[in-house]
Amino acid sequence: MKRIMMTVAAIALTAGSAVAMNADELRESVALQINQYAPEVAVETLTEDQVKQVYMVLNDSSGSPADKTNAIGEIIEGTNAEFYADLVDGSIDTSVEVATMRERLQAKLNIRGFEHDVATLSDDEVVELITVMNASSSPSEVDTAVRGAFDS
Repeated sequence: MKRIMMTVAAIALTAGSAVAMNADELRESVALQINQYAPEVAVETLTEDQVKQVYMVLNDSSGSPADKTNAIGEIIEGTNAEFYADLVDGSIDTSVEVATMRERLQAKLNIRGFEHDVATLSDDEVVELITVMNASSSPSEVDTAVRGAFDS
């Protein structure tokens, strides 16, 4: 698990053209995703560092749901604190390359049968739509978000 998290940190450090999130956007992204792994956690009670740490865990595509649940528990409880503190040592950029996000979003749209081209969306629209798709378990909510993004 430590190797996985360090890989995520290394990727975040080397991100090129990226969309950086401010503290409020980061907290909102965590709030939208955390219910899948730790529904009992109130995001508003987390420190800024905990939010960053949880964000890194939630967006680690190589981590299993069980790994993510365990890691979030460790962050909240403060166990293994030194390891998680290293993840947000001030040098980690919590941004993701826009090109990578576009590729992921296009793949998700294709899998769900949408015939939309994400190249027509702004960077902010891509971030918003992929956040909804990652956080939502409701197909109707995803459909509504997709229609809203492409019909506007």
